[in-house]
Amino acid sequence: MSIDYDRLPFQPEEYLARRDALRALMAERGIDVCVLNSTSNMYYLTGFGSLAYGATSLIVRADGRAIWVMRLTELSNIRALKGKIWVDEGVGVRDGEDYATVLARTIADLAPGKPVVAVEYGNVQQALRGFVKPTDDAVLNASGLVEHLRRVKSPAEIALLRKAGFIAAQSCRDGFAALREGMTDAELAAVVTNSLLANGSHRVAQMPNVCAGPRTARAHVTWCGAPISRGDLINIEPAGSVFDYHTPVYRFYSIGEPSARVRTMFEVCKEALDEGYANVRPGMTSHEAARIFESVFERRGFAEWMVTRPAYSIGGTFPPGWGEDNVMAIRRNHDAVLEEGMCFHISPVLYQDGIGCVGASMPSVLTANGFESLSGDEAVFGVK
Repeated sequence: MSIDYDRLPFQPEEYLARRDALRALMAERGIDVCVLNSTSNMYYLTGFGSLAYGATSLIVRADGRAIWVMRLTELSNIRALKGKIWVDEGVGVRDGEDYATVLARTIADLAPGKPVVAVEYGNVQQALRGFVKPTDDAVLNASGLVEHLRRVKSPAEIALLRKAGFIAAQSCRDGFAALREGMTDAELAAVVTNSLLANGSHRVAQMPNVCAGPRTARAHVTWCGAPISRGDLINIEPAGSVFDYHTPVYRFYSIGEPSARVRTMFEVCKEALDEGYANVRPGMTSHEAARIFESVFERRGFAEWMVTRPAYSIGGTFPPGWGEDNVMAIRRNHDAVLEEGMCFHISPVLYQDGIGCVGASMPSVLTANGFESLSGDEAVFGVK
């Protein structure tokens, strides 16, 4: 049986529903043309997520017609997806040709007259200021439109995130199994990365974070070739990827018993994770949910070292990272309401200089009854 390696992650009906949801938001705001340039947003709407070299935009008209503007050579991807992707028209920009000029001309052809244009902020928005008349105010801000649609995941999206979570969890288990005194953090990273690929991960938006010892207190620092010693605190944080849907898992280990301080830090983080699982429900605000996690650290006297929000959204993402913090997060002073189907990397962690980073992580989907794991494992501190 032949396999279609160019198949899209979801059925055409799901992408058309996403397109129509965007059109509804455009109609509410009186937008005639929406110009998108976020890779994750374009992927969400169409299923095309190539890391194109050079600028790429998706122009969506109010009636649903859309067209790509991208580097000429990148149009090969659109041709390959013809008949599968709902946007299969494209305008190519030759190397050396001015991208802004081609983009403005394409918008004028697609929507003649004086359309109301909304653009995601970035270089494209700046380029269009010379095109839209009579004032800069005619360029509306489209940032957040598609992100609003991406907050709640469909059952098909959740299935991909769950598959990616199991892959990430296995890579952590394989890393723990390979741990030995004297191996370097780079050697451990190689085991973790190989496990991701061997177990079916697609391209990852970010290499795993793998580190040991007090260096782990430096956020997102990763391997440097340093040997791992007995008693070192070891951080492993990979994300599995399935059709660019990323699910991260953060695990904490040591060879031999860690320090009493590390043990206590983990126990506090695990208590915060358990408290969130027991009490966070749909209908709460992000702030209310965040306070459930944070109150544990405050009660236990560790608030000083909790310097991040308790959870961030996960979904379909591209380099430089796997998170969707701009889509949704559980954080203080944020009034967005939690809904069923939202997916998060819940990661209450503590960073203490001279000690390291310790946490209790669980990628999760929010259901009517609370959080449910997307990785199929437990948040434990592994001692070998």
